[in-house]
Amino acid sequence: MVYRRSHNKSRHGCTNCKRRRVKCDEQRPNCTICTQRQEECVYSSEVPYFFAGKQSRKPSRNKQSPTTGQTSNATSVSEDEASTLFHQIGSAQISTGPVLNMEELELELQWIMQTHKLLARNEETRKVWEILVLQEALQEAFLMHGILGLSALHLSHLRADNSQAKWLSIAMSHKNVAISMFSEQLSNIDRSNVKAMMSFAGLVVAFGLGSALTSGSPEGPSLNSLIEIFTLSRGVQAVVNAEPEFLRQSNFAPLFDVTPPQVSWPDHVLAAFDRLEKLNVQCGQQFAHHNTAVYEWVIKYSRELAAFTLLQPTSMTLAGGFAIRAPEVYLSDLTNRQPYSLVVLAHYCGFLHMARENWCVGSWGRVVLGEIQQLLPPDWQHHIEWPVKQVWE
Repeated sequence: MVYRRSHNKSRHGCTNCKRRRVKCDEQRPNCTICTQRQEECVYSSEVPYFFAGKQSRKPSRNKQSPTTGQTSNATSVSEDEASTLFHQIGSAQISTGPVLNMEELELELQWIMQTHKLLARNEETRKVWEILVLQEALQEAFLMHGILGLSALHLSHLRADNSQAKWLSIAMSHKNVAISMFSEQLSNIDRSNVKAMMSFAGLVVAFGLGSALTSGSPEGPSLNSLIEIFTLSRGVQAVVNAEPEFLRQSNFAPLFDVTPPQVSWPDHVLAAFDRLEKLNVQCGQQFAHHNTAVYEWVIKYSRELAAFTLLQPTSMTLAGGFAIRAPEVYLSDLTNRQPYSLVVLAHYCGFLHMARENWCVGSWGRVVLGEIQQLLPPDWQHHIEWPVKQVWE
């Protein structure tokens, strides 16, 4: 009887050798047999190259007790063998493989570690922005571009070295792509994308304010720029109106809870709001075009948002909340430079100045208030005494 010559089993051989049931020497990228037969050599599993190739030393049959503290000869590898294996790894020709974009990974880390906190007003909303919004971004590219853009903008503020211009350029590129993609979906909002749409629209305010403060920005803070941010931010309200109940009952519900925190109100702040309310009534009596009801809501909402600033001066809640929910009538009055609308905005600037340590807010309150002072007629100047004292004194 003729016996086949036995050989050690090839656990990680190529598919051709396994099919023919022959010993594969497991050379990478092509084994010797496939090379000789001029066949395509394919390995069925991604086995680390450390397990490929022959071992020059057979396993020892004499096992040593683990208590001896000595390593079995079966697992020892000589320096020459190790050098050969590393050479095979380095010289292997891999036709395909994932390419890591290290800049985008750094931006995602920046979002998780710091940038998301910019948009949070408490721990519940912080968790939404940190995790849930990022999960939505995995499904909607425009939101991911928005997150990467705002994170890059944040890095451009944090970095004082030569990389500042690089991160600003990256931020603008992501923002431009995001705005384009977001605009295309505004007419097609449903439950599958409404969370992502609302999240992205929330980024618009922060990016608009923050980008104007960069050294490379062609236009810094101004009244016109602020009105443009308000107008663009109204897209958030359009998104919310598309699926209001769905959003309020979803895991994004904490974003809709804007219950003002309990704070100790300074007398001068309460007096400023009281004067705004009285002036609103007077304007309604004197000017036929004045919409008293709209301004009642604006003042009430501003008072609620102001509580967040008093509790945490660097909070973006007032800056973003006011921009997102500014009524169309109010924006029209601002565009036409109606005096009372400017007085209301001047008070908004007073609270913006309180939040000036926030990297997105900075000098916005001071610059815009300066423009308002130039625009208001002399007999209206005394109505902005409170914000002027907050900013200039």
